[in-house]
Amino acid sequence: MKLFKILSYALVISVFSSCSSDDTDELPFEEQIVENENMALLISDSESNVLNFLKPYNNSILDFQARFSGGSIYATESGLYGVITHRDNNFTETFNYGGEIDHGSHSHDLGEQGMAAISFESQSPTHFKSEQGYVSVYNDGDATLSLFNENSIYNESSPVRTINTGSAAHHGAMVIYENGTIAVTELGSGVGLPESVKIINQSEEVLFEDETVIVTSGIHGNAGNDNVAIFGSNTGILVVKSTGQQSLINYPNDFEDDAWFGSLLSTSDDNLFVGYTTSKGAYFINIEAEEITPIYETNNLFKCITSKEGDLVVSLTGEGYLNITEVETGLAKYQGQLNVTMDTEAIDHSAVISSIDLSEDFIYISIPTQKKIVQLQLNNLSITNEYNLNITPFQFKILGADFDH
Repeated sequence: MKLFKILSYALVISVFSSCSSDDTDELPFEEQIVENENMALLISDSESNVLNFLKPYNNSILDFQARFSGGSIYATESGLYGVITHRDNNFTETFNYGGEIDHGSHSHDLGEQGMAAISFESQSPTHFKSEQGYVSVYNDGDATLSLFNENSIYNESSPVRTINTGSAAHHGAMVIYENGTIAVTELGSGVGLPESVKIINQSEEVLFEDETVIVTSGIHGNAGNDNVAIFGSNTGILVVKSTGQQSLINYPNDFEDDAWFGSLLSTSDDNLFVGYTTSKGAYFINIEAEEITPIYETNNLFKCITSKEGDLVVSLTGEGYLNITEVETGLAKYQGQLNVTMDTEAIDHSAVISSIDLSEDFIYISIPTQKKIVQLQLNNLSITNEYNLNITPFQFKILGADFDH
């Protein structure tokens, strides 16, 4: 994916003189990196139901109306759609990047830009997943999954299905395998966090009941590839294959008893995942070698994300130090101190703090207290633009149209 264009401006001055030998001055040349015109930020407001749709390419901001304020914003697998969950209001809605996109000798009609056809009610929609062409939301209130096809978002060509996971209500999570089966958490004897994982099909049947199920001390955080799902727990990283086999990967010896990964991310390498925690930093989880190694160690990790392609891992501390590591090499591609004062104080999950997202050449950071989004260029970490909003940004994600053919 290329989320940038190079705009080159050259001023050519020709001076003709028959007498001077100093008439061959070097031509001035200026290069400016700007964002892809087919990319935008979808931003929710902490105080109203207004959504801002910011296009950095031309500095435009459009307003749209969500059903409620303070929506959690997610991008689907393709990046063409946003999914907005409202946990406290038992509601989920969708957004279409939309419009007609020129692409060489032809164009792509993505439908009407704005709020899309799919929306639904469910009990405390919380955990989001978009993979294998599906979108799924785990509903903490009744341990069900809301499942629908991503390509139906703009016209509701297929319905949202409710899948009963067969567990008591809890703060749950899921991974969808390539074959369409689902690894989903089970509450067990706990009071809040699940303790084990089972595999079900989309007809709600439990699969591989003859396989050994590993019971952990509590699960939070998950990620997956086509055939493997992993879940974070204090007992270790729980690995669940699509064939039903389960195993644990131990944490490094220097991890304290209460240090464990409650958040996990997939990468472009099927064997490498990312686990992170505020007090230890970000780490690679190699499921083939069954080992956990540091990406960026810190005792004040503020944000950690991966790029859309999964080839970069972004670690940002509360003090504003940025480290972006390549998955393939394990080396830092960009690093340095940002000249940005972020909103980092988080009292609870609904706190209005800074969010981040990454494009090919820029990192974007929201500053809710100043009602703005800051754009920084990665190759020198300089601030290239500040976008003043008419809302207080709660969360945002990059959406965009990317056509490779």
